[in-house]
Amino acid sequence: MTMRLRRRPLLIAGACALLVAGVAACAGDEPDGPSVRLHATAEQWRNNEVNRELAVALHNDTGVPVWVSRVDPVLPSFEGESGADTNTLLPASTLRVDIPVKFGAGACIPAAAASHVVVVARPEGATKWQRITVPLPDPNPLLDRLLAIDCATRRVQQSVTLRFGPWTDLGRDGVRGSILIDRTAAATTDVRIREVDGNIMYRFAFAGATPLATVTAAAPHAEVRFTAQPQRCDLHAFAEIKKPFEFPVRVSLGAAEPLTTTIPVDADDRRALDTMLRRNCGLPPA
Repeated sequence: MTMRLRRRPLLIAGACALLVAGVAACAGDEPDGPSVRLHATAEQWRNNEVNRELAVALHNDTGVPVWVSRVDPVLPSFEGESGADTNTLLPASTLRVDIPVKFGAGACIPAAAASHVVVVARPEGATKWQRITVPLPDPNPLLDRLLAIDCATRRVQQSVTLRFGPWTDLGRDGVRGSILIDRTAAATTDVRIREVDGNIMYRFAFAGATPLATVTAAAPHAEVRFTAQPQRCDLHAFAEIKKPFEFPVRVSLGAAEPLTTTIPVDADDRRALDTMLRRNCGLPPA
């Protein structure tokens, strides 16, 4: 499925009847301070990845401190992005400030369309808010990468479902689990599960060679058994990891290049893995 790009009207600086923090700004009003000048980049840190956010990094080129009350991303290659209210002061320096915003779901296209953010801001000491359009760098490798991730996940989900089966506690040897693989009715090719990785906290061990499993029209179901044990037990790893239950899977659809997605993890999966990890690492229960 390919997501259709949306046509959106360009939001112009100084739009009339904008009400922000109780102050109205209209196109005919003259700013009571210098015109706000900003430039922006899109970043993504580990906490942003977990929350499916972009960090809009705002840089103040105005020459005086600037207050920002709202940031709205306009990302034509994504669907469902949303803005954020804020009460942020951008200093008159090279220091940038990151504002997290939701970026939505990406389309299956090779490169992101030119994108921008709409920022509501005013210079410190002014009373009238200004609404300005700030372009994001184009081309944009980060947005391209996010599109590729979403597209890979969508293509895999159209052809196969992946889930963990029941868990068996092995004591000090960890837990035994299985990955249940089912080819969907919409699949048009054989599907091969090439690799499944653990992460910084969990080590997965598989007995079989790669590919781990193949499902076809004639044999649409497969089960792959493995054992999970702690990868690390230090408190630093516990404190720093942002995605303890994300397990990458490399999947081939027919003869195409492998795609990378992740296995859905439900509450029972989390409980079995976390209980084993804490017990075998000598840490208190959650």
